[in-house]
Amino acid sequence: MFFVLRAQQFFSGKLSVLLPLLFYSIFNILYASFSIPAGILSDKIGRGKVIRIGYLLFSLVCLGFVFANSFLPFLFLFAFYGIVYALVNGNQRAYVSDLSSPDLKATSLGIFHTLNGIAMLCSSLIAGILWQMNPSLTFLYGSVLSLVSFLLFWFWDLCR
Repeated sequence: MFFVLRAQQFFSGKLSVLLPLLFYSIFNILYASFSIPAGILSDKIGRGKVIRIGYLLFSLVCLGFVFANSFLPFLFLFAFYGIVYALVNGNQRAYVSDLSSPDLKATSLGIFHTLNGIAMLCSSLIAGILWQMNPSLTFLYGSVLSLVSFLLFWFWDLCR
């Protein structure tokens, strides 16, 4: 929602409602369109690589939201965010399943989603506090954490 709120800041009147809805629709269309190709790509080159690409692109998308201030940048950023979501969302679950023993797949996915929910709650709280200070800080925070996640995931794959 911070992405939608950020876009809403730069438009006034009816555009402050309509354009964020358009951007969010584009995000969803691209997410839906790229989810299956992202899964196919992860089957070919490995889930870790696809997830890392997604994390790196998310870092760039967040950084873009720091500087975006007009229609075209927001349009491209929401489109790329849809692609990022397609790369990361399903492949994280598949990666957890791949790492799990066959008799513990459901338990592993449950733990993953529980920890993911807790992390999202904490990160959303921090992002909200940063938003109150300066909205750009929210996206810098997202960009830095995503870049750190990319590096940690890359190191994890090197050590495996």
